[in-house]
Amino acid sequence: MNKLKIALRGSIFFGFFILCMYPSVTFSQVTFTDVAESANVNNNSPGLGAAWADYDNDGYLDLYVSNYGDTNILYKNNGDGTFTDISEDAGVDDDGNGAGIAWGDCDNDGYLDLYLVNDVGAGYGAENLLYKNNGDGTFTDIAGTAGVTSVGYGLCASWIDYDGDGLLDFYLTNNVHTIFCYGQSNKLYRNRGGNLFEDVTESAGVNEPGNGMGVSWCDYDNDGDQDLMVINFASPYLDSPEDNPSVLYRNNGDGTFTDVSSIAGINHLDGGHSGIWGDYDNDGDMDLFITNNSTTISQSPPISTSGKNVLYRNNNDGTFSDVTDAAGLNDTATSIEATWIDYDNDGDLDLHVVNGGIQRDEASNLYQNNGDGTFIDVAAIAGIQNTGKGEGATWGDYDNDGDMDLYAVNYKETNRLYRNNGNDNHWIIIKTVGTTDNKAGIGARVEITTDSGSQIREVDGGSGFCSQDSLWVHFGLGSNASITTLNITWPNGKIQTLTDLESDQTIEITEE
Repeated sequence: MNKLKIALRGSIFFGFFILCMYPSVTFSQVTFTDVAESANVNNNSPGLGAAWADYDNDGYLDLYVSNYGDTNILYKNNGDGTFTDISEDAGVDDDGNGAGIAWGDCDNDGYLDLYLVNDVGAGYGAENLLYKNNGDGTFTDIAGTAGVTSVGYGLCASWIDYDGDGLLDFYLTNNVHTIFCYGQSNKLYRNRGGNLFEDVTESAGVNEPGNGMGVSWCDYDNDGDQDLMVINFASPYLDSPEDNPSVLYRNNGDGTFTDVSSIAGINHLDGGHSGIWGDYDNDGDMDLFITNNSTTISQSPPISTSGKNVLYRNNNDGTFSDVTDAAGLNDTATSIEATWIDYDNDGDLDLHVVNGGIQRDEASNLYQNNGDGTFIDVAAIAGIQNTGKGEGATWGDYDNDGDMDLYAVNYKETNRLYRNNGNDNHWIIIKTVGTTDNKAGIGARVEITTDSGSQIREVDGGSGFCSQDSLWVHFGLGSNASITTLNITWPNGKIQTLTDLESDQTIEITEE
């Protein structure tokens, strides 16, 4: 009881201190409640990733969790706040070394398929899997016939239609883990249709054999095609860690890419894990946040990697500026996963960072966007300061109430489902449905305009580290009860416009 009193007093003092320092920021509006146990999703396996997706098209987000060396789990959303483990019945109960998860409709049949990355771990050759959604609640692994089994120290995958042909391609990162003498280049698989893929890594110019960790796609230069960010980990195991910088590939629009990292000013050489895109300052271009893993490897003598997380602000001229310190995001924890998310529905993107990894117990961060280019960590006040060996996180509105909820994945510790308790701000959620484009609308850019200004999002086929957020596009609207205009720029360049939309609804928009 004394320890509880001390903890409560500490939280109250911290909240009072923050309110005095930042009187214009309201912290009492949004809190979270951990409902993992009552929802039946409190797994405590060696978790690495998780991803929300409505795999059965019933209007509720379901949840897939990858476990390293243990059975992966597919939780079906029952629509009443609870979930049921249907992994075995659905045929997705693989027990290899589950890592990265990416949902995408690769055959355009209207049902989301699942690519699961298995890494070889300590000498175990687990193949990657491509689960085709059969549309009846079951899945079939077609990785072998599709040509995407790729055995390696794989970690992350992300879907995108990089060549604009209406079919989802994907990029896979492989980590050079020299202790076990593994290592191979990352892979870019082009979708040829008919559930067949071809490896175009070399011809596309994205075959650098780095130390691949996170991967993310985004049209950072606003030219209408998707560019590629690959986060490399400057591992102390490598002879020359400085020779493995992260890479920004600009899409040339002809099936090839050019490394523009130096030109763009992204010279990242630290222990990178994930890179995520989001327009945090609402200026119409996508900014980049990179997490760094500060860790020490136990050996004699000890070797370590270190480095603060980095926020690169897009200058809208093909270059970026490091604004980390000015933004207040220069943390040096063991950061793994990150997500841009408007958790308080106030109209600007906040930032969630998972810390810990398999070696440490550390508290995660929830950085509230102050609206002036700076952020402040409110995780403790919000009740979302997950402390443990954090590995992954996925955000989505699982209870369909208009605010974003969080599933946090911990390694050999209990996972958490943080239900967002909400506030009075308005919101809208968009479900994109492609016709000539890929069915899930991955890569489409959505822009809304209200009386308060404009915001942009892109339908994300997987970013960060091993996890994936919901494909449903969420906007917080603050006090705005309506949207003046909504523009969707589909991957093929077609622009679709809707006007005078009411807030506080989830709408499905089909490509015309």
